Amino acid sequence: MTALALYGGPPIRTRPFQPWPQSDQTELGALAGVLASRRWGGIHSGSQGEAFERALGEYLDVPHVAVVANGTAGLMIALRALGIQAGDEVVVPAMTYVATATAVSMLGGVPVFADIDPDTHTIDPSSVKVAISEKTRAIIAVHLGGHPADMDRLGLIGADHGLPIVEDCAQSLGATWSGAHTGSLGRVGVFSFASTKNISAGEGGAVVTHDGELAARIASLRDHGRSLGVTGHHSELGWNLRLSEFQSAILRVQLERLDRQLTAKTKGAAFLTSALSSVPGLRPVPADPNPRVTRHGRFSLAFTLDPEAFGNISISSFRAALRAEGIPVVLRDLIACPDEPVYADAASQDHARSRTVSCARARAACKKLVLFGQAAGSGMLLEDPSEVADVVRAVEKIHDNMGQLREAERQRATTCVPSDS
Repeated sequence: MTALALYGGPPIRTRPFQPWPQSDQTELGALAGVLASRRWGGIHSGSQGEAFERALGEYLDVPHVAVVANGTAGLMIALRALGIQAGDEVVVPAMTYVATATAVSMLGGVPVFADIDPDTHTIDPSSVKVAISEKTRAIIAVHLGGHPADMDRLGLIGADHGLPIVEDCAQSLGATWSGAHTGSLGRVGVFSFASTKNISAGEGGAVVTHDGELAARIASLRDHGRSLGVTGHHSELGWNLRLSEFQSAILRVQLERLDRQLTAKTKGAAFLTSALSSVPGLRPVPADPNPRVTRHGRFSLAFTLDPEAFGNISISSFRAALRAEGIPVVLRDLIACPDEPVYADAASQDHARSRTVSCARARAACKKLVLFGQAAGSGMLLEDPSEVADVVRAVEKIHDNMGQLREAERQRATTCVPSDS
């Protein structure tokens, strides 16, 4: 039996997968054009920002787009534009990147954590219903990993209670629900263009809406509280959260590649999901495709690990063994939002108010999740199935050698236990 690479054996893969984010001479040409223009920032007619907003709006079939500094800024602007104030409650999923919740907290609002659907890891509409109180002012649906949340049920809940749905689309650009793009389904959608996202300029974001009045407020809040096209007369408090012309130029190029890349990633994900189904103890997320998810955003490919099927090894040992075999996978331990120190630790310098309705399924998922793809900074899913087959071989190797991992964990535990003296 070949030893695991973690313990000196030869790794399954020695050459890297495709990198992420991707770029070529087209980005270089776009950047050179902005450099030569001497107009590197600001909001003006004929700008790169304006051109990217128009292109993104056409792609999403949404009439109003405002590019902003990053996705977190976009969430804050969207919530402020919707009137969220200090003390207002906003329902958010217990499993998401912490910025979904801290955007609420930075406005003085109170994030209320609802649990997740165990199959999709997106917010559970049944838990949302329980979370709503007389102080609730909005619901944030996160399309986690590129998988759309159940916008049909969430839309009905929002309509019944008069609550706007904010879509956190940081990981879902290109995903569709019943044929409609994420971001176009709620009152307002927010995208991120950070390094791991489906299109990237290192940082950046966009806020999109069908509501013209809301769009005007969003445009004002990102530019010092002044109306679009106005240089003075600041009518409200706003931020400077504009996007640079360099970033907008890159994003226009990246958007042109998006559908082609999504097609390739869909193929790679389908192959891996099918091939890994023969390995006991790994379950894809979601386990059963929802027909209303007409396209997955494929920010990541997620599986949950059943430790018993791998000899009760820890999730951290499994991830480390995969990485040693040359397979890019997220190594850090995931944490449910209510357990982040800013919300869980009253001694934290910036401890913020929150309320948790339920978190059990989110906590359980965080302890078992294995993430491949852009979440691990890799373009692995773009590869031909002949290349990503190495992932299957690595998982099978770990399963065959789980005794090595179990013994190593036992030895570490013995070493860490202090002896009697």
